[in-house]
Amino acid sequence: MRAAASLACALLLVSPAAAGTCRTWGAAEPFGALDTKLVNEASGLDVSARFRDRLYHNNDSGDGLRFYVSGLKGEATRAVDVEGPDPRDIEELSLGPCGAKTCLYLGDIGDNPGKRDGVVFTLVVEKKAFKDKVKPLRAVRARYPDGPHNAEAFALHPNGDLFLVTKPVDARMTKPGPALVYRLTATQLRDGRDVQTFAKVGEIDLPTIMAEFPFPGSIATALDISADGKRALLLTYVAALVLDFDLAKGLDGPHQIVRLNTMPQQEAGAWLPDGSGFLYDTELTRNAKAARIDRVLCKAP
Repeated sequence: MRAAASLACALLLVSPAAAGTCRTWGAAEPFGALDTKLVNEASGLDVSARFRDRLYHNNDSGDGLRFYVSGLKGEATRAVDVEGPDPRDIEELSLGPCGAKTCLYLGDIGDNPGKRDGVVFTLVVEKKAFKDKVKPLRAVRARYPDGPHNAEAFALHPNGDLFLVTKPVDARMTKPGPALVYRLTATQLRDGRDVQTFAKVGEIDLPTIMAEFPFPGSIATALDISADGKRALLLTYVAALVLDFDLAKGLDGPHQIVRLNTMPQQEAGAWLPDGSGFLYDTELTRNAKAARIDRVLCKAP
């Protein structure tokens, strides 16, 4: 596709210094820890901008329709159940607009076999205090325009649109392909009755961009968009890719590859609300009592 070629060219040829938002990223450092008695397969992460010292988490498939709230360093974790049918595979969550309010979007988007007819996003209004069980604002069903896709990464833009990045790999899980980017508009996300159809935005040629890493470095596992909408964080199994441009304006723009202290099965990442850095954590805990949360800060804006 022309969009894919344009993006790959732009990302490969524009130097990190041209981005202007962060010239130098610091090293990843331990920041907190997850209570694995509750969050034992962390697959989603977001940081509240409305309430200080609050993180949101979700486990991977098989955990039911729920999310977890903790302190900024993972302390005082508690589960919040959401009314509704059990999901098939919640892989990611994201905070974003839902009208005049802010909602937590739970994304039932996982599809390892690549056979699902559609995906579901459950919206829960963010509150100062959550009961043990809450009612969702609504559930939005959606399908792709070109058949099933597996995905673990989506995020809400400040304009209310939802962007999703697929996780394409071959059947033997040895060679990834370009990641596809899809969008649901804010208008579509207000409709809890009809099945919505994603619009394909384009492709990101991660195997080319991340060629210096082994193939897991080319598989997108989490997405988050900065509070001003001007940057996106795309986590992979090995490193992070900071896209220093607004996804709502297209897929052309500069990037930076950020090296991490790679964690096994790292599938959750989120910007800090002030944009000074980001957090990420791991799904694979190996029966540990706690799983590390790492922080990466901008050292030279």
